[in-house]
Amino acid sequence: MLNRTGILTVLDRGITINWDDGPTLHRITAQVRYHTATLATTQLLRVHALQRYSDDPLVFAAEDSIKAAWMWRDARMVDSEAIAYWTTQLSVTNQTDEDIYLDTMDVIRIDSAYSGQFNIGAPTGLWQCAVESAADLKWEAWSETTSSAGGFTRQRVLLVQPTVSNRSRPPVVLVKALDSPQGGATAHPTEIKLEINGERFERMVACTRTDGTLLSPGATLFSAQFQVASGDSPAELLQLSPPEDKQNDQPGQ
Repeated sequence: MLNRTGILTVLDRGITINWDDGPTLHRITAQVRYHTATLATTQLLRVHALQRYSDDPLVFAAEDSIKAAWMWRDARMVDSEAIAYWTTQLSVTNQTDEDIYLDTMDVIRIDSAYSGQFNIGAPTGLWQCAVESAADLKWEAWSETTSSAGGFTRQRVLLVQPTVSNRSRPPVVLVKALDSPQGGATAHPTEIKLEINGERFERMVACTRTDGTLLSPGATLFSAQFQVASGDSPAELLQLSPPEDKQNDQPGQ
């Protein structure tokens, strides 16, 4: 069943999403890495939830040579107006008079080194992640002797659930890159990485990999949209419909 009890709040300079009897994702932030032709050193711009740009839609922004706008929007169930899930997206605008090269756009970033939490009610050694390429739902369990020793990496769909949990039922977290409104995958590849070891959560990052994409003066680039949801049925979460496109709801526009 889809968990409709989620609440999004601004807490500790980041975003926290908490579901009753479900997961807690604490201190979610965003960031952009970029460089210029004259300065090859990578520059980093972090976007925190205290830098509010607008309320409807909810947008946070940060600026230096670039402006990064981070948008969050909820999707509500028609029958009860309860929140079904959230979508989030980044836009980056070049505010300089020279070309800028975007390396990556981290749309969702939860880092334990900065007090971030990805809590699903069980130690990380009990976590498992759905295999993205499988026709049927199959799970890859964490193991220190396999490729999952450092965690799980997926291109577009991260579906994680513990085998047992101190919740009523083991909760599932879905983080999914949505197709573009015109259909098909986004122009740039996406990656969702959940870094864990047998003892603790390290970080979770959902990003659009721009890999040095040129951004001309005054130009804006949009990341993929990522969907965030929870429940106790992996199959139901995978069947969630994406939100209708709203042309006027672009971050920072």
